[in-house]
Amino acid sequence: MRPATPWPHRRAWIVLTLWLAGMLAGGALIARTGFSTDLSAFLPARPDARQRVLIEQLQNGVAARTLLVGIDGGDAAQRAQASRTLAAALRDSGRFDQVQNGDRSPGSGEWAAAGTWLVEHRYQLSPAVTPERFSVAGLRNAIDETLSLLGTPAGNAVKPLLERDPTGEMQRIAESLIPASAPRSEEGVWVARTAPRALLLLTTHAAGADLDGQADTVAQVERAFAPLAAQGLTLQLSGAPVFAVHSRAQIEHEAIQLALVGSLVMGSLLLLAFASLPALAVALLPVATGIVAGIAAVSVGFGTVHGFTLAFGSTLIGEAVDYAIYYLIQARGAAAPGGGWQRWLKDNWPTVRLGLLTSVCGFAALAFSGFPGLAQLGVFSMAGLTGAALATRFVLPVLVPDGAAGRGLRQSMGRWAGAVLRRLPRLRVAFFLLGAAALLLLA
Repeated sequence: MRPATPWPHRRAWIVLTLWLAGMLAGGALIARTGFSTDLSAFLPARPDARQRVLIEQLQNGVAARTLLVGIDGGDAAQRAQASRTLAAALRDSGRFDQVQNGDRSPGSGEWAAAGTWLVEHRYQLSPAVTPERFSVAGLRNAIDETLSLLGTPAGNAVKPLLERDPTGEMQRIAESLIPASAPRSEEGVWVARTAPRALLLLTTHAAGADLDGQADTVAQVERAFAPLAAQGLTLQLSGAPVFAVHSRAQIEHEAIQLALVGSLVMGSLLLLAFASLPALAVALLPVATGIVAGIAAVSVGFGTVHGFTLAFGSTLIGEAVDYAIYYLIQARGAAAPGGGWQRWLKDNWPTVRLGLLTSVCGFAALAFSGFPGLAQLGVFSMAGLTGAALATRFVLPVLVPDGAAGRGLRQSMGRWAGAVLRRLPRLRVAFFLLGAAALLLLA
């Protein structure tokens, strides 16, 4: 019969197995989590009527779904033909609710559909429809006005609708739709007033808050224009969807760069402090555990994780590396090999635990915020710091029972930091002036 496994050894395997299973479960949950950049997450969760209108406009309003397209290069005829070709391709793509370029030709398709809709709803839209309009005198006057137009240049437009619209409601609707100022037309399409450029106005089918859909829509416009670029024409894009897509790409790029730089700087400092790659890897375990725990908690509680929550929350989880540093240093110098973690647990863990509790209490206020984005940040920080502290409490004693073995440059770094701190009082006048300037700026 095999001897029983010693309890400390068996306990180590239990701890590592549970930690690894938790990390794998969190990773699987994160892989299925959606990440959003919808700024409406930082608007009230229970908005009033005015706030609901604002949120609706940010998510699905026309302004949030409008793309402005410009075609430069070539002569007027080339730009006009390119405008018609591009408009036809975009209408066929099914990604747009409207594609307007000023083309009123019968084959343009967009005006025919709009005209059919207006005729079907003419009595609901006409500003002249009143109860008196359908009295005997009202109908006689309306029909007389319509018949009188047959002998004018507008007769050709009125005659096809005479049987369906004898009271001339479409005429009133058309008059009300005449804008005070309209885009200039050239070769039958809209053009800019100050530059040789054809213009198109697009309304995307994707919601303004759907940045992935907006990115696909912008890419669709670029793909549809690609054959026209061979003619020496260039594409210009503007509008809220373009700004949102480009802003997200820039934020993601800068966040990745800053995260890499921050990780490199933190790793370099830890490597200098401990002169040990294993110690560096162990010090980063609580941080990784905290980030996985934070994302998983937000995913369970909210269904999606906002990009700002991930960005700001990850910086707050940087506090977790302090837990590992405390352990790696304070568990050193045990009287018996393998006993450093017990001394740390008795003398130093209560201090770390108190710091964790104060941090969690501080972030708990965010968790109950009426703004979903701030609530996510609070949940992320609480779960992340708790996961990092538990990893320090249970996992690090298994991996490095006596803390970090190497001394590195900790003493030299401490002397340098002390020298800098001793010189700070000499700068009190400069700090006072900066504080006064900040107060003036705020005022």
